[in-house]
Amino acid sequence: MIHSTSRRALRAVGAATTVALAVTLASCSSDSSGSDGGDIELTFQWWGNDERAAVTEEAIDLFEEKNPGITVSGSFSTIESYIPKLATQIASNSAPDLFLIPMESVKEYAEKGAALDLTEYIGEEISVDEISEATQQIGVVGGTTYGFTLGTATSAWLYNPTVWEEAGAEAPAGDFAWEDLLDAGEKIRASTDGEVAAISDPGGYIAWFATWLNQQGKIGWTEDGQLGFEASDLEAWFELMERLRESGATTDAETTTTIDQSMQNSGLARGVSAGEFAAASLTGAYADTIGAENVALAPLPSDTDVLAISMAGTNVAAIAANSEHPEETATFLDFLINDPEAAEILKLTRGIPINQANYEALMPSLEGADKAVGDFVTTYQERFSEPDPLAPPGATTIPADFTLAYESIIFGQSSIEDASASLYEKFEATVQ
Repeated sequence: MIHSTSRRALRAVGAATTVALAVTLASCSSDSSGSDGGDIELTFQWWGNDERAAVTEEAIDLFEEKNPGITVSGSFSTIESYIPKLATQIASNSAPDLFLIPMESVKEYAEKGAALDLTEYIGEEISVDEISEATQQIGVVGGTTYGFTLGTATSAWLYNPTVWEEAGAEAPAGDFAWEDLLDAGEKIRASTDGEVAAISDPGGYIAWFATWLNQQGKIGWTEDGQLGFEASDLEAWFELMERLRESGATTDAETTTTIDQSMQNSGLARGVSAGEFAAASLTGAYADTIGAENVALAPLPSDTDVLAISMAGTNVAAIAANSEHPEETATFLDFLINDPEAAEILKLTRGIPINQANYEALMPSLEGADKAVGDFVTTYQERFSEPDPLAPPGATTIPADFTLAYESIIFGQSSIEDASASLYEKFEATVQ
């Protein structure tokens, strides 16, 4: 196997390459009117899994029923494929009417003019009456609103309680430390004949490094776009991951490269790990795959009193700056975030609904995985932190760079010290 061309590495290289393309927005996009010349066809693109796609299509059907003359063509992919695809579409002037921006790219796309200024649509096509001011700020850059998150969510440790109990391992909870994974990993490996790790290796994901960094009282970027950590912090993270990996608590290098954020490649869903870190909103997808009785939620491990989880935006839904149908797209965006029937369909697949009235109406009817997410938030919300500041322009490729740096370590291509120094230089290049 040529490790440098693993699946995740190829995705990362693709992201780094395509995002570098210059954004060339023209004054208008290609014709998106219906084939009969009368109906308006909107395009909507998002990332996610099959469960999210199914309910999104159901919500789209309802929108079309309520808005005769408007049709919506939707498409989705995994986040790894979505990022380079969106960068290419924006650079080639073919962005969908409505698209989701990953949080690390919000400032960059806003400042490059890829997203429409929504100021004139707020209070008209888009109601904000039931959206908190703090939540509205998620899509604001430089005082201008460029979009709205479709839900707020928190990270969680999703694990299989059946495996942990059978192994006699201490179940994760709010007082679970990183060091505790060593003991849990040993017990789980022993009870499964060495086949199952305690968790899927989180070392190559910047989101989990950021969580660990917050637990140490530091952040990735400050409000003014400066770095809030040192290269030594990267080394400390990678060294912690090495200890866990070598102990067998996390998946081995070969297995790790087969894992991504889709259900079909999830370590937990495939049974090669007894847990993994993910957005709590994915609980339903895991439950559908391996059974609700085999999915539970806990905060990520922490060696301090800080859990470093928060209710943050899961994305920013933006309208293409060159959309031919901005008013109709704004109406569709309003439907996704404010329509109570849409909320009933979507439930928590995109996180906690940002319309407070809709969420309060949903709460009593939540069952199964959705109720588990609600209970998790209720249990730990007093220990939630404020979300980190948005990453500065130029940080779009950093997640891919982070993954590549970690893979170079776990396959012995770079030392922790060298990989950390090289990666830190990429972080420094993002500083304003």
